[in-house]
Amino acid sequence: MNARARIDTVLADAAPALLAFFLRRVEPPADAADLMNETLIAAWRARRRLPVQAEAARKWCFGIARHVLLHHARSRRRRAAVVDRLRLAIEVAPPPTATAELTEVRAAVDGLPPQLAELIRLVHWDGFSITDAAELLGVPASTARSQHARAKELLRDALADPARPHARAEKLTEG
Repeated sequence: MNARARIDTVLADAAPALLAFFLRRVEPPADAADLMNETLIAAWRARRRLPVQAEAARKWCFGIARHVLLHHARSRRRRAAVVDRLRLAIEVAPPPTATAELTEVRAAVDGLPPQLAELIRLVHWDGFSITDAAELLGVPASTARSQHARAKELLRDALADPARPHARAEKLTEG
């Protein structure tokens, strides 16, 4: 039996037991399927080290599964720690001051067509260049430049006519 057929056979035989191994150890159960997939990939990549004897090969598969499980647990702990640090930072950060002007600008940006609004947010709120924003949005830089000009024009019009919100909305949704 060649090496590919052998690893396929070993993995097919071990798969139900490996899946049960993960199902007994992780929540939610959907994570077990992801871990199983990682284990199969890792075993396939390491197939040259597959032991010859059947029981040794089965233990080898479980060793890989255990390594994948430990990596998963470390990753979850790290993610949880990052989330906890972010929560703490958010809790202690002063709340943004919502001025009438800021509220009006946000409403005007929110009234833009979605692609234009996101371009404005990326460039003016997130600090990206128009070229970088174009890359993030998956459009050519020249398209982003013309869309940016159009968005600024729509925003200027919307913010210059605060007494007529319906007229602003109509202008924002044109083109």
